[in-house]
Amino acid sequence: MDTIYLSLATAVFLAGFVLAALSWRRESGRPHGLNIPLAVLGLACQTLFLHDRGQLHGRCPITNGGEVLVFVCWSLVLMYLLLGRAFRLSLLGAFTMPIVFVLQVAALLYLALADPGARPPSRLDPWLELHAAMSLLAYGAFGLAAIAGVMHLIQDRQLKSHKPSRLFYSMPPIRYLAIALGRLVAIGAVLLSIGIFAAFLMDVRPDAVHLFVSGAVWIVYALLLAVHLWRRLPPKRLALSAIAAFAFALATLAAL
Repeated sequence: MDTIYLSLATAVFLAGFVLAALSWRRESGRPHGLNIPLAVLGLACQTLFLHDRGQLHGRCPITNGGEVLVFVCWSLVLMYLLLGRAFRLSLLGAFTMPIVFVLQVAALLYLALADPGARPPSRLDPWLELHAAMSLLAYGAFGLAAIAGVMHLIQDRQLKSHKPSRLFYSMPPIRYLAIALGRLVAIGAVLLSIGIFAAFLMDVRPDAVHLFVSGAVWIVYALLLAVHLWRRLPPKRLALSAIAAFAFALATLAAL
């Protein structure tokens, strides 16, 4: 049943992206009205998948690469629904959905080919659960920052072209994107800090590789945030840095 939930969620996010792409081709160029309802539906299906996997393992469902990818996607969608409107980034979901679709297709393939099955712990450690949940929620915030960075670069290119497309008129003002970028990086850094702190309170400490990788991601984002707060990075440089940092963070998932 969990595979059905994940397949449904993947189909929903593909449909959301297709509808958004079609709306950009219309004269108005406005985002499709089903953007948020589809995100909510997709999140519900992701939650059902994670619930079923959690029941299977008797713990937070991050026991293999496929589950970690789905948890990151769930975090991305959740952060979009919680923060998208607050940061006036209504179009953020349309850019989030294709990324979630691709990552979940990879998760489906992983689970179809290499699902290790149930992996219940000998003893449930609440600090381990907090470490895992906060760390992956941080990845959601970092992913959203990277997506906002992509939107900023598109907006900047459109402005400089002096021939903006329909997409330009449906995107938020570029100053909102710059503000959202900094705040999303800060939110992710705080969540990851909580996750790393929880790791040192676990009954069994994570291995050296896990701590090194988590620490490396934290250092990258802490430095990015510190430099931005100290020198006020130009928005374009901040956008590129957020994209590069998230690419690095995604690459480290294989070692976690």
